[in-house]
Amino acid sequence: MSVEASTHLDSKIKTIAIRAVLRFSMPAVVLLYCACYQWSYVKWISPVWGYMGGKYNSPDPILLLTAYVLAAVLCVLSPQKLRRPSQVIYWLLYFTVYIPGMLTPLFIQYVGALSLLLLELSLTGGMLLIALSYRLKLVNVRRYPMSRQLFWTIFFISFALMNVMLLAAFRNYLHLASLKEVYDVRAGAGGVVEQNPGINYVSSLLSNVMNPLLIAYGLSVHRRRLVVLGALGQVFVYSTAAMKSVLLSPLFVIMIYYSVKKDRGGWVPKLGLLCCAMFFVFTVLVVGHTEGLIFNLASITLFRSFEIPGAEIAEYQYFFEHFSHTYLSHINGVSLLLSNPYSMSLGKEIGNFYAGASSNGRIVNANADFFAMDGIAGFGLPGILIMGIVCAAMFWVLDSCARKYTVAFCASALTGCAISLTNSSLFSSFLGGGIMLFMLLFIVMPRDLLGEDSAG
Repeated sequence: MSVEASTHLDSKIKTIAIRAVLRFSMPAVVLLYCACYQWSYVKWISPVWGYMGGKYNSPDPILLLTAYVLAAVLCVLSPQKLRRPSQVIYWLLYFTVYIPGMLTPLFIQYVGALSLLLLELSLTGGMLLIALSYRLKLVNVRRYPMSRQLFWTIFFISFALMNVMLLAAFRNYLHLASLKEVYDVRAGAGGVVEQNPGINYVSSLLSNVMNPLLIAYGLSVHRRRLVVLGALGQVFVYSTAAMKSVLLSPLFVIMIYYSVKKDRGGWVPKLGLLCCAMFFVFTVLVVGHTEGLIFNLASITLFRSFEIPGAEIAEYQYFFEHFSHTYLSHINGVSLLLSNPYSMSLGKEIGNFYAGASSNGRIVNANADFFAMDGIAGFGLPGILIMGIVCAAMFWVLDSCARKYTVAFCASALTGCAISLTNSSLFSSFLGGGIMLFMLLFIVMPRDLLGEDSAG
């Protein structure tokens, strides 16, 4: 055998081995993550946060085993390598929404065993539809690139105007709130939004589009000033409404950019192992404590970012098994065609049903992910499958628009949109949350925006 043939054979064997390891390691990572989530829920989340919906009842062993198996099977059928920006969002949804949505309702048990089984199958089906859509080829969307000077002139004029509008609206409410002050600041911000309905869209565009884009672009072209400007922009937005995800988002943008940029095919299992480590370490450190930095970090991550999305799926399922579906009439625009059976926003209807109004009359806004807010609220459990199809179509168009740029740049720029999808309506994330605007930006951005970092 010639040297060249031997080298080619060795290379082929190594490639097959790497793919095999990645594919067979993922089910093990997913099963470990499910176990860590369940252990943390029993050990810390439920004992500390049970009064806020984190109840624990011993789950049906068959349903629990089914959830573990379905999660492992789904990960095998999901894309293992990152070739499109939305695949990063898909896996973030997998670990922060899908797994908690499979397990938490089993612990809370608002509904019976059959309904819980149907929920498991529906969630898996919705995610599977998104996963299978990645087998569709992207289309070559025609681009209309601006010159670099024109693009950045329009961008920074819009950026400045939106920040001025935000400053004018919240000038009497600006405050860098501590974790204990968050909800008081949000209550004041809610009054401002009621008086200025459009300001909420301005805030979303800054926090989900403009500031993350500045950070991602600054990282791509090694311009620290733009990274700092985008990060300070997020701090400013946080000072208006005390949204913790906005304050932490610059860190998430940076982590996603560098981890995806250096990825050689192991990003997904590493993300799973990171989640496992986070649940294990935080739980070990925080048990027995009720305050302090570690307690606050554990509360923001384990409880707020993981348990609440799962608990809200359980709440939405029970609520809409007993009350009218919206058939998407809760969405602006659709409400002009269909009558909305609820007087308050969907999040407040759910919050009022489970928690009622506080002593100061404030109702918790229980926004949830799009599987719950659009799927279950709109059509019941079959709505999860419908939203899976809609989300798959949206991701396909987004990836087609972004195909000329690197996955690292696009995925990190889309960080705010990814966070939005975990706790809001799909249509809100698309229109007001910035996904539609990013589609447009990817079409009109200059050809040489990223220089050598461009995907071509």
